[in-house]
Amino acid sequence: MQNPVEEQITIKPKTKNNGLFLIFLGVLLIFISMFINLLFWDEYKIQLMLLFLTCGIVLLTGILKYSEPEVSYKLTRQQLCFYHRNGNWQLNWESIVRLGQPSANTIFENINLPYIGIKLKDMALIADNISPRLANKLIHEQRELLILAVRNNEIKLESGLISFEPFTLNNKVYKGPIAAWLFRTEQLHQVYGYHLFLPDSGFDRELGDFLTLLKQCKEYANTI
Repeated sequence: MQNPVEEQITIKPKTKNNGLFLIFLGVLLIFISMFINLLFWDEYKIQLMLLFLTCGIVLLTGILKYSEPEVSYKLTRQQLCFYHRNGNWQLNWESIVRLGQPSANTIFENINLPYIGIKLKDMALIADNISPRLANKLIHEQRELLILAVRNNEIKLESGLISFEPFTLNNKVYKGPIAAWLFRTEQLHQVYGYHLFLPDSGFDRELGDFLTLLKQCKEYANTI
């Protein structure tokens, strides 16, 4: 089989697009709003406060976009590497059982979700190399998946609360944000069939194309 990764492939996040433009726009709008404030503050205090807040949101959005890592994923012959501004993780291809696009049953139809799912042989493979900061961030970024599961009555509302109770995996006890993330990961795995969820905002190509590339890399790694 031909190697899909000659050296390595780098994937850049869509979320970084337009970051500089939004920063420039936000700064410009703030200066304009400040000038308007000098002229009309007494007559339109509330409206001008809302305008200034909107300008600040535009600036903050640009800063957050620009602060995203230049690379969101690296695919090598041996590993899939994930990069986030709050940390990173690495997985060997042989530790991945299955790759796919998770779906959910709504009242009207079965819908594909904008994620690539990864089912692992053993969650300890990532639990031992993920930082508490990244684990905590992922809990919040996966909130949409949890809300959907609660709406579909696949997870009880009270079970959807973040649990910081110790989590035991392979006779090892995890605590803090990592334990909370493992608990949430187990919940989502029971609902969607995957342990990790890669949002399509981190891809520089269509979700289907990236999924095909990941499968090719995994298939090639199994032949080495």
